[in-house]
Formats: sequence, structure tokens, C-alpha cells
Amino acid sequence: MPQPLLAQTPAIATSIGTPAGTPIVNTAGLRYDADGAAQSTSSNTVTIIVAERLDVALVCDGQGAVVVTTQPVAIPFTLTNLDNGAEAFTLTASVSPGMATLRTLVIDTDGDGRYDPAKDVAPAYSKTPLLAPGQSIKLLAILVATPDGGTTNAVLTVTARSTTGSGTSGNSYPGAGDGGGDAVVGPTGALATVSVPIGTGPTGPILLKSQSVRAADGSQNAVRDAVITYTLEARFTDAVTGARIADPIPSGTVFVPGSLTLDGAPLSDGADGDAGRFDSGGAQGPGITVALGQVAAASAHTVQFKAKIQ
Repeated sequence: MPQPLLAQTPAIATSIGTPAGTPIVNTAGLRYDADGAAQSTSSNTVTIIVAERLDVALVCDGQGAVVVTTQPVAIPFTLTNLDNGAEAFTLTASVSPGMATLRTLVIDTDGDGRYDPAKDVAPAYSKTPLLAPGQSIKLLAILVATPDGGTTNAVLTVTARSTTGSGTSGNSYPGAGDGGGDAVVGPTGALATVSVPIGTGPTGPILLKSQSVRAADGSQNAVRDAVITYTLEARFTDAVTGARIADPIPSGTVFVPGSLTLDGAPLSDGADGDAGRFDSGGAQGPGITVALGQVAAASAHTVQFKAKIQ
């Protein structure tokens, strides 16, 4: 299958560095005086080929939960090659649980954010074309609500992985880089994952949860001391009173003090005058609670907190 032509999406601002495969050539010189005359000689020449650094970024072009219906809905993403060489990426996507069906994941050929089946096609073998260093392309995940799906909210997960290799930052693939040099996994682990909360727009309130992971080396690997950011979005169609969000701190993690927020504003961890609280010894174990109280119709509130993997 021929690869689709791509819209000229500008590269994002990033430090790509010297292109992979570039020979770095160096010869030193020695000058000296002998027999009353200036003399010189040269060293041997040494050459090294710049390794290819495997890195990628993937973001959802929008904020908050997405409502899906029985008509196809397009959710836009931007994929950027943070590599210093040309690289292709393998794409995967899934919805869990099954309240919606992923029809397809396509390249948005003209970057207009609208799905046109005639030109926006799924990449062959789920791989993007080769992207130049710093180049970005637009993607569209096409979803429809599943009749009698049994639930009113879920999460769409989209992942992009370098085709050359991925894993722990610093992993090396000898000879696999541009120009015959090595390929080395960069800070992102050459893997990017985005989770997007989705709902079917029911008449009552819904609570959608998503997560992201950041390790100390900048990757998204869920390793010890990596920090998980949990996002809870409560959406209300009608006015309610006494609204309250509670979430236990998952086993195997510890709460990150000072990380609790409501609609972007920080909340204190103690039981005091604001809406939030971290309880280290609740009946269900440690957890956070946020009191929303009286909530207006057609409104939404977002709670975030962080937990560190032990």
C-alpha cells in the first residue's frame, strides 16, 4: 500500500542536534622548531559517526474528555520525531472498556483535523512513513459509541514506538542508526503513550480517569521512583449538590505531597479550609478526597494528584 502524502506540518521547537550518521572527523597538528627551522607534523585522523538518538513525542490536540456518539468522532493527535535521524514509528490504539469502538487510526494527510476516508488512510502495517528529525504529523483516531456497551465512560490509549528500537534510556542498537552508526534510546524511551478519557454523554454525572507516567530519566517507563499523574474529570449535565470525588492511592505507590489540585489550583493535603484532603489512614487505606459541593449544570471539574512507584 502506498504511503499517504503528508501535510507540511512544522517541526516543534526542540534541540535535535547534529544529524545522525554525520561523520565527526578530527586531525591534530604538532608544530616545533628543529635545526633552526619551524617544523610541523600531523596526527592520524580519527572519525566517529554520530549515533541516532531514538526519541518521540505524542500529544492529544485538545483538553479533557471527548464525548463519542453513534456517528464517527475524530480525536486528533500530533506525533513528533524527536530523533536526530529519520525514523518511522509503529502505532497502536485501543479502547477500554468497550463502550466505544475504534474504527481506525489514520494519518491526517492535510492536517485539517477532519476525517476524509478518501485521503486519510491507516498507515501500512501500522507504521508511519519515515519522518525527518523534528518533523511532526497529525493523526486521527476514529471512534463510534458501542450500542449497549454496558458502561458510559472509558479511555482511549494511543501509543507510538520507534521501529528501530525502544526501551530503557541508553539501550544501544549497534549499526542500526542512520549512516551505519549506532542507534541509542533517548530520554523518552523511544515510546510515547497518550490516554484520552471518553464518554457517551449520559444524562447523569460521569467521572473519567486517565494517567500519565514520567520516570527520572524523562521516559514514560513505569519503573521504581517514576511518578504517575492521575487526572479525574467529573462532568455534570444537571446541577447537583454534595458532590465529592474520592480516590485511593494505588498499592505499590505513595502519594506525592503537595500534588493535589482542583481545576489547576493547588489544594493543601490537610483537613483544613479548602476542598481537598489526603488521608494517610482511611478505612480503605490512604487516599485523596475533594469536595465539589454544589455544582452547576453543564459544568466540569478536574482533579489531579501524583503518586510515586515504590
